Amino acid sequence: MQLKEITTPHISELDVAKKSRLLVVDDDPNQLRFYLHGLSKQYYCQFARTAHDAISYARQFPQPDLIILDVVMPDLGGFEICRLLKCDPLTSNIPVIFASGIQDIDVKVRGFDLGCVDYITKPVLVPEMNARISTHLKLTRQAHLLESLAYLDTLTQVPNRRQYNETIQREWSRSIRYAQPIAMILIDIDFFKQFNNFYGHGVGDDCLIKVAYHLHSLSRRPGDLFARIGGEEFVLILSDCDELGAVNKAEEVIETVSQLNIANQGAPNHDRVTVSVGIAVAKPKVSEEPLSLFQAADEALYNAKNSGRNKYALAER
Repeated sequence: MQLKEITTPHISELDVAKKSRLLVVDDDPNQLRFYLHGLSKQYYCQFARTAHDAISYARQFPQPDLIILDVVMPDLGGFEICRLLKCDPLTSNIPVIFASGIQDIDVKVRGFDLGCVDYITKPVLVPEMNARISTHLKLTRQAHLLESLAYLDTLTQVPNRRQYNETIQREWSRSIRYAQPIAMILIDIDFFKQFNNFYGHGVGDDCLIKVAYHLHSLSRRPGDLFARIGGEEFVLILSDCDELGAVNKAEEVIETVSQLNIANQGAPNHDRVTVSVGIAVAKPKVSEEPLSLFQAADEALYNAKNSGRNKYALAER
């Protein structure tokens, strides 16, 4: 495959604004009305008047792209809110802009030490606020684009094992917090070694790319993840998904690969590329690790292969 030069796409201010969500935290209703009139035409804005609401909204999906945070709050100060946000893996990467009437340089420095990206003194001017927000959103998106390169499989361009490892930890924690089920689907291309031996590794790579491209489209919800975790092995993480939903998705996986109609003359039992699928569903507990879900799905995958392949098997509870 020919490697192309990697460049950072141009991100216009209009594109940033259309796609961006702001969380504005301030206990003053007049200040919130000011933000509403000044920012809501360009951004999707959510407002919080307490520390509890601010932290709760920041953790909910879809998460804000940027947080505007007042320093002086009645229940918990803005600095402490920022510290809690930066200590939480779910919210630590959300950029924070402090907005405050306090102009003391030591206070400003403390804000930056806590991890804010900017500090704006009140009274806030809307054009200045919009310019600063746009700049930080643009920088954040460019950083995310560069960072994402480390989370993609170089051959198939779908998420890799590194992204899988981080996602399963995050979704496992989220499932515990909200008492929701989580499903894992392991997918293995049947007789892929024989495919490579018959057609050659170049054609084998083309097969992996095609299968990955079409299966990746099945992870439609924001909390789902499709990733390549091994040579011909892929995984689907389905957040807030019960057993019936996981089985339906597994059937969709098998049917999608079948419709690709890729020849596999090297396979002893089938003349087309097929997949075997292992399913595991759990309601995570604090005392358990995500590895238990993977092991259950892996055992189910083994059972699907042993019982004839081109089918799914469900892990026993």
